[in-house]
Amino acid sequence: MKWLRRIAEFVLIVLVAGAFTLAATLTYLARTRLPVLDGAVVSGQLRSEVKVVRDASGVPHITAGTETDAYFALGYCMAQDRIFQMELMRRLARGELAEVLGPPLVKVDRAVRAFRLRAKAEEYFEHPENTPPEVLAVIDAYVAGVNAFVADGPLPFELTVLQVNVRPFTPVDCLSVAAILPITFADGIRGDPLVTMLKQKHPGMDIDALFPGYSLDIPVTIMESLDEAKAYLEHGEHVEQQPEDHVPRLLARDAVLREWTGIFTAIAQQFGPAMGSNSWVLGPSRTASGKPILGNDPHIAFTNPGIWYEAHLKYGDFENYGYHLPPIPVPLLGHNRQRGWALTMSTIDDTDFYLERFSPDNPKLVMYKGEWSPIEMVTETIRVRFADDVLCNVRVTPHGPIINDFLAAYHEYDGDPVSLSWVWQHVDYTDITAFYRMGHARTCEGFEQAVALITSPGMNISYADADGTIAWWAAGKIPIRPPHVNSKQMLDGASGEDEMLGYLPFDQNPRLKNPDCGYIVTANNKPTVKPVGAMLNLMGYWQPDDRAGRLEELLSQRSDWTVEQLKAVQLDDTGYATEVVLGELLAVLEPEMASLHAREQDALRRLRSWDLRHDVDSVGATLYEHLCGAVLRRALEDEMGADNFHTYSTLADHWNFFKHLVSDNSSPFWDDAGTGPRESRSEIIAAAFRGEVAGLAKRFGGDVDAWTWGRAHTMTFEHPFGQLPLLGHVFNIGPFPSAGGAQVVNNMLYHFGQETYGVIAGPSTRRLIDFAAPDQSLTILPTGNSGNFMSPNYADQASRFMAGEYRQALLNGVDIESQKVHELRFMPSANAVAMR
Repeated sequence: MKWLRRIAEFVLIVLVAGAFTLAATLTYLARTRLPVLDGAVVSGQLRSEVKVVRDASGVPHITAGTETDAYFALGYCMAQDRIFQMELMRRLARGELAEVLGPPLVKVDRAVRAFRLRAKAEEYFEHPENTPPEVLAVIDAYVAGVNAFVADGPLPFELTVLQVNVRPFTPVDCLSVAAILPITFADGIRGDPLVTMLKQKHPGMDIDALFPGYSLDIPVTIMESLDEAKAYLEHGEHVEQQPEDHVPRLLARDAVLREWTGIFTAIAQQFGPAMGSNSWVLGPSRTASGKPILGNDPHIAFTNPGIWYEAHLKYGDFENYGYHLPPIPVPLLGHNRQRGWALTMSTIDDTDFYLERFSPDNPKLVMYKGEWSPIEMVTETIRVRFADDVLCNVRVTPHGPIINDFLAAYHEYDGDPVSLSWVWQHVDYTDITAFYRMGHARTCEGFEQAVALITSPGMNISYADADGTIAWWAAGKIPIRPPHVNSKQMLDGASGEDEMLGYLPFDQNPRLKNPDCGYIVTANNKPTVKPVGAMLNLMGYWQPDDRAGRLEELLSQRSDWTVEQLKAVQLDDTGYATEVVLGELLAVLEPEMASLHAREQDALRRLRSWDLRHDVDSVGATLYEHLCGAVLRRALEDEMGADNFHTYSTLADHWNFFKHLVSDNSSPFWDDAGTGPRESRSEIIAAAFRGEVAGLAKRFGGDVDAWTWGRAHTMTFEHPFGQLPLLGHVFNIGPFPSAGGAQVVNNMLYHFGQETYGVIAGPSTRRLIDFAAPDQSLTILPTGNSGNFMSPNYADQASRFMAGEYRQALLNGVDIESQKVHELRFMPSANAVAMR
């Protein structure tokens, strides 16, 4: 047997040596693919010298003589740090992921191509007369900078290993990426099919009760106080739900909807779908400095590399510290010494689904406004790595593309044809110009004129300046629909009766400027309960008002706020409705104390003594969140099925419904449809509690003290390569125990009602700016500014972000030089020759 042992030892040595050799080879390859961040870059594209200083956080501070030179350098620097991400984004928006990642991505490519994003972007650049020449010049300069690096610089490890041939970037690529944003941020894409499907499957059930919006509460809105909203709702004319119902033969199987939402999840994960965001601006009367303070933390699904790329541009009398979404050249967030702006999604309902009727005699004709109208037929080829190419056929109606065609290739779909219509598709796209001009505005009035150019998706733009002004606008095109239309379910595409009537003029969009209360809060909540233009009730997919309510509760307490104090507000993890919901649950469980076994009694005592906070050491938070999810799952999964419940739990209305369900003894949803006897509210809550205690004991052990929120609620920033065997520990960042939770200001979201509570979304950045000292503003990214995994700036901010820490966003030249780590100079060819 000794020879067997020797063979085994030899094989083990060979395997270990091979593993070390492979690791060393990959490490060497990765290090040699890092960009050169010091020295000089010579280009004939430049008019003057550009200096780029990277600080300790990897942020490029670009100083140039002209605007186009600055944007050339920005494109080059962004490509140095994020070219792998930029290539994935471009391929996602063009429907070309399968060309490099293989057959699993064909479904995503089919869906994206159905949206015709690239065609819309190409159309935009076919009419350059519709775009200011300075904007076109900035885009061209940025793209030239990107391509200069692609041509000369080392491409990163990921692209090298995948053997991706990176084609030169074009302005169309940048706009295609921008164009996909309206789709990834549209809750209606998931919600509208679910509403229609549930009504189809359960005609006798009150499905509208599951989607209450703000109808069950006096809502926390952006424009009114609670007293003002209450007075209006009690005495004014108000309609929360629209009456019209279309219940078509929509989806053949639950799995089709799960597939549909799953594809959108895959698309949105690359960008990070909006899952709630916070912003506030405090006027001079609310701050210790007597100048406005701006706070913003847009909540997006976490990606690695992160969604934002920070860069500081300065040329002539222009300066801006911006947050860019690669490869879009203009910043979507920004500030300078005089003014700044914040962004959250307004969740205006700007998407519609139409049930289409095709001619039985001619498949190229569709009934539109009572007449047969021609459709556009598009056939494209999807290149697939490791497999045969796939033909992609898209039918485009006057409303928009038929979106169920690609599902027919994978499922037994026999429902009605459905088209997807969204605002972006039907208006001239001016959003790039809008954000360019927002960054260049010198007055609040000029900034407002720029905001008016935003089309889709709808956004809340909050503003503050050093002159003491605070303001907010509901930006984007707001559709006007016929009064009978319920836009949250399928519409009739044939008759013309459900057609959009137009868009609200921008001067009628909701807005505020220097309100008497001294602050403006937005948290994806409804702008107003009052009429907007001719619309009695503004329709949208508003997030629950819990975060907005908690922020107003906190911010209204002081008139001497400082940035240091506001850190605690941005990191607050106490829920607005938590005390009420917990009280209802305890009212059911405490009378059952005597019937519980010892561990259940211990858990109940922890729940009863919980301080309502979601810190990493809290046991109460673990019990509360698991219990809430289990109660909703037990109440609804029997009617919906697991797939539909999964979709429902991702929508805002799941919480609007749940926080009232827990106190409603008469709700029919308490009864388990799969059993004979009728279950009660008390029985379902008690059973959910016992089930979750048993599940937590199985997962974390029998000691209730060990059931801390930081063990259940963890954060791993997952890189695309991190999903591959053995590579997760190399590319992924984490795991970290995470504070925060759902429906709290520190909105670290998870899949509600599911088995695990790992974080999937949260603040994509945190920003705090006091315009008394804008050069001392605070910020933080979830991971780092570089997407190169061997870079020291790949994960340098992650632990600080998870700990609730901040860093300074540098504006002053002295501060920048003191933190200088790298300096890169860009020189025109003529200057370079002269210097020799």
